[in-house]
Amino acid sequence: MRLSKILWGVGFAVLTFAACNSPQKNRNKKSPQPTYENRAVGKIFPHIIIKSDTALSYALYLPKSYRVNKENRVAFIFDAHGRGTLPLEKYQSLSEKYNLVLAASNDSKNGLSGQERNHIITAFMGDAESRFNLDKKKMFTMGFSGGARVATLIALYNSTVAGVIGCAAGFPQVQNPVNRSFIWVGVVGNKDFNYLELVNLNRQLKANRWKSNLLTFDGKHEWPPASVMDDAMGMMLGNIHKSRFQIDDKGTPTALENKEVEQQRILARAMEEKDTVWWSKEMAQLKLLTKTAKNHGQQMMNERLISYLGMLSYIYTQRAITGHDISQAGKYLKIYELADYDNKDRYFFKAVWYAMQNKNQKALNMLQKAADLGFDDPVQIHKQPAFDAVKKMPGFDKVMQEVRAN
Repeated sequence: MRLSKILWGVGFAVLTFAACNSPQKNRNKKSPQPTYENRAVGKIFPHIIIKSDTALSYALYLPKSYRVNKENRVAFIFDAHGRGTLPLEKYQSLSEKYNLVLAASNDSKNGLSGQERNHIITAFMGDAESRFNLDKKKMFTMGFSGGARVATLIALYNSTVAGVIGCAAGFPQVQNPVNRSFIWVGVVGNKDFNYLELVNLNRQLKANRWKSNLLTFDGKHEWPPASVMDDAMGMMLGNIHKSRFQIDDKGTPTALENKEVEQQRILARAMEEKDTVWWSKEMAQLKLLTKTAKNHGQQMMNERLISYLGMLSYIYTQRAITGHDISQAGKYLKIYELADYDNKDRYFFKAVWYAMQNKNQKALNMLQKAADLGFDDPVQIHKQPAFDAVKKMPGFDKVMQEVRAN
């Protein structure tokens, strides 16, 4: 099997597996036996260079049960920021437990065009299939945030995908999916701004007799702990059917959920309508309500609303910077600071904002802070034209070394 055919959904390049059947006259001929690579097991390979496009790579973990002379189960993994080694480091013990090869793209990330995403996924999965002995008739996909939508997208259009773990995000918008038989396991933090999206998706799937489950954990918008992923993998593979992390859901929206949705609408409108003085008061009130909440449900709702504002701040700040609107970018950076002070992306955007005003030392200081907090995208720094002068400053190379090491 190879990823080879492109269909177009709503805003996504849709990938399908095409059966590589020989023409009728050659069907009786035996295909040459493929030669697979014999790499070390029990070891993370952070950069497997893709042969068809050497600019691309993926991380790989072969469990100790992997055998080059038999087909092995595989999970293809997609992180929202192209951090291929991160999920492998978190879940390599589960690879051993479930005898599951883990392969994670270093290039699939949020913000790509459909054409770029399609090329990366095709090259990534095709390369792994050709070089390692994987079960191509029953594969699995996993992803985080935007990567979760990519993982689900692949499954919706490919009957060879038997299960999906979608972390922190639900289904992409598509038309006429061909595969409705795969197991979907959603995983989301109770403080994640996408929490309600996954709760409602799981309700809809169950109402349509889909094989779905939703697990939750104490956390924000992030990959789940290994203990939660353990149960998610067990469910995806059909090994277990119940988990202590399953959400206790009555099947219909609660009054508190409806209130949260309405609050999200109000806050989204206020992003453009209200000034930073209003936002300072609003955020102080929201944080006070979080501390003084009458019950756990209200506390989690307020935590998610603050997380939601962090996400909105990211989107609006990025939009203002792309449009070279220094004034609006400054406003949204202030809101970002109130909502998510220690976010590494906020410091990156603030570095760009300073550089756009030729405040280059401040820009470099912000880049250093972003690196200290784990910013790990050197390409994004290099392609930012506002940093042309910053790149010539003493200390820039040191910052870039830290960014590459993250």
